[in-house]
Amino acid sequence: MKFLTINGQRYQIRFSWDALQEINEKHGDGPNMFNPDIVASIAAIGMAKYHPEMTAQKIKELSPPLIPFAKAVQAALQWAYFGDEGLPKESASGEKKSLIPVGLWRPFKWLAGMVSIRRHSGE
Repeated sequence: MKFLTINGQRYQIRFSWDALQEINEKHGDGPNMFNPDIVASIAAIGMAKYHPEMTAQKIKELSPPLIPFAKAVQAALQWAYFGDEGLPKESASGEKKSLIPVGLWRPFKWLAGMVSIRRHSGE
């Protein structure tokens, strides 16, 4: 179980297997974690058991900073799949061992390795 903070308030987030199935049915196996509607929807699914008042619309109204919030949601998803072990490491041969669909793997890798966002230079 993980926690999210929105405007100084702490909320529990936990993705059961049913919640993971709902996310997959609603957003596919590679949801766009830059899309505020999708991030809010996924967060609301994970928060529903403990905070049913935190709908996707409510989360969007509160507008937490998108990238830190998306990373926290992603961490909760990662925990639902891998527990305390975290993402699978590469083997000695460089081969990645994946237990989840390739499409869902992409957001984990990208958010886990993200250090900054490129800014458009306007050129």
